[in-house]
Amino acid sequence: MHTTLLLLMFFVLSIIFGIILRRLLQNTAIPYSVALLLLGMLIGSLLDIELQTPIFHEVKAAFSLASQLDANLIMFIFLPALVFESAFSLEVHLFKRMLSQIALLAIPGLIICTLFTAALSLWVLPWQWSLPTALMFGAIVSATDPVAVVSLLKEMCSRARLQTLIEGESLLNDGTAIVLFTLFLTLATQIEPEFNTFEVIFEFMRVVSIGVVIGAVVAVVSLKFISSLFNDSLIEIALTLVLPYVVFYTSEHIFHASGVVSVVTLALIYAGPGRTRFSPEVMEHLHHFWHTLSFLFNTLIFILVGLVVSTRLGVTDLANWQYLMVIFAGVLVIRTIAVVGLMPVLARIGIGLTKEKSIVLIWGGLRGAVSLALALIVATNESLDIQLRDQILFLTAGIVVLTIIVNGSSMRFVMAKLGLDKLPKAKQQTLAKVQDKVSDEIIKVRESLQVDPNLKAVNWPLVDKNIIAIASPYKNEEEIDTQVEYLRKLLESERQFYWNQFSKGLLGTSATQILVQAIEKSLDGTPKIWPRPYIESHWKMPTWIDRMQSLPLFGSYARSFGYKQHVIVFESARGLFEASEYILSIAPSLSLEPSQLEKAIKQTKLVNEFAIAALDGFRQKSPHLVERVESYLALRILLNTERKKIQELAHEGMISEVDAEKLIEEVEFKMHESKKKNK
Repeated sequence: MHTTLLLLMFFVLSIIFGIILRRLLQNTAIPYSVALLLLGMLIGSLLDIELQTPIFHEVKAAFSLASQLDANLIMFIFLPALVFESAFSLEVHLFKRMLSQIALLAIPGLIICTLFTAALSLWVLPWQWSLPTALMFGAIVSATDPVAVVSLLKEMCSRARLQTLIEGESLLNDGTAIVLFTLFLTLATQIEPEFNTFEVIFEFMRVVSIGVVIGAVVAVVSLKFISSLFNDSLIEIALTLVLPYVVFYTSEHIFHASGVVSVVTLALIYAGPGRTRFSPEVMEHLHHFWHTLSFLFNTLIFILVGLVVSTRLGVTDLANWQYLMVIFAGVLVIRTIAVVGLMPVLARIGIGLTKEKSIVLIWGGLRGAVSLALALIVATNESLDIQLRDQILFLTAGIVVLTIIVNGSSMRFVMAKLGLDKLPKAKQQTLAKVQDKVSDEIIKVRESLQVDPNLKAVNWPLVDKNIIAIASPYKNEEEIDTQVEYLRKLLESERQFYWNQFSKGLLGTSATQILVQAIEKSLDGTPKIWPRPYIESHWKMPTWIDRMQSLPLFGSYARSFGYKQHVIVFESARGLFEASEYILSIAPSLSLEPSQLEKAIKQTKLVNEFAIAALDGFRQKSPHLVERVESYLALRILLNTERKKIQELAHEGMISEVDAEKLIEEVEFKMHESKKKNK
């Protein structure tokens, strides 16, 4: 069978196996990634069996071919997409707050681990490895793998800050690891290697900085193009799929920089300031697309790693197994030393770090496909001794398998012992209020169902046993200081309100950016609903607008710019007013104590009054613009309403999908034209 068809068969069968495995693992404590790795190893071990059937022969050929894929091909196919999806799903505001901690772990932390691992390797293998070889091996096995770590955390971690810290470290430390690996591989292949510390530092700075620049430039240029589109989901989603590969290839092959850093930069800009550049209607489809692609690629890569480990290593001597056990234990100890050594700094920067979370940080340092791909690159380098290459591949693969199986499978137990498998008590009590609201709604619906003539035979005791008992068990616990958590929840609800308004087309790009950014400023440190200095600073009209309006060349530009600023002020003030009204309506239902509610209501009313004053001020100071601005906003709201109603009628079967698409195209053309006229 043709090679392409064999690879297609591998892809299809792996996804089918993954679907079956995921279904079997539901309601179990076994991580999906661990099970996939073991499945891949099992399949690899069965490839030696001989059966005289055409189907088995073709399946065997497909998986054998996949196990022989080039290491660079593995990295270039899977890594860009998986890194992009992970970074794109991060909460950018939280990532920025924790960047100092993430950078400390990803750069000095990895360097410490590399040096200690190299020293351990020379001690365990004193007569076989040179210093450059040991340093190269240290760089390979010290980087926590974004694919393995992210896959594990998404299955079991409900702590956003802890997940962001571990995930952020695994995303960024590959830049450090790959540049160190490249340098030490070059030294290891030289007859008389020369080590220059200054060159190492310069090369690292060059690789990272160029990677950031490439990712940022591509993000800015592509967002400029995306902002010119209007609800074209095919183009917008296709761009997010293609561009991670573009920046990865450009960085790695053209500029010899860090492709991972470029992809992370691109994704963070898209998820942060670039989010409002995408069409509001596309964002939900975009996240669904990347969530599905992540599942497919994770399934393939973990099965592939298992295949490579079981088919390429073969039987090795007892000494290598002994070396593996010693080095694996040493790697765990070395990561502990690095995290504990950096703990005094980690606890004082970013958002801090507790003892319990540091233990999870240590235990969550899984190695995966990136380490194995680097080891495979070494294994194919004929400048090195064949026994050395095989030994590095064996040790790396062993550490990858052991960290995923031992650390990965026990992570749930570790988190449970540390009390990190549940939400903090303050969040639990806030969640209890939400559950109470759900219970109240269920009781109302239950009462209406009891009098439904078509539901006379319902076994209500059986139904109540599964539904009514939804009230939270944390109601009667000792009193906890939940003021901070309560204010944070209100601010997060307000932020989500803005995003919902934006997704419905009821709030513009610039207004959404101002309002969301103001919320994120308020969330920094101790959360506070009032004041909103960020909004005030962005509502001030530049003084040059009035001075330049009378100039012949610049007057039209100044008037156009001034009009845009007035639209932004009016629209964001209106959004702020509606959001404050919404927060006033939900604040009582989330409050745990009267004092909390009183303080939140007082601050929210100040926000409300601030928004009303801005709207009144706009009408008084710019009466000549009121009609134009309000007419534009009213038209946009009505056109969005028209589009939504057409979609609802199509969903209900009142009109065909084809007719609905034509009507929606007409509405969106009007929306696009009104947007161009008011730019």
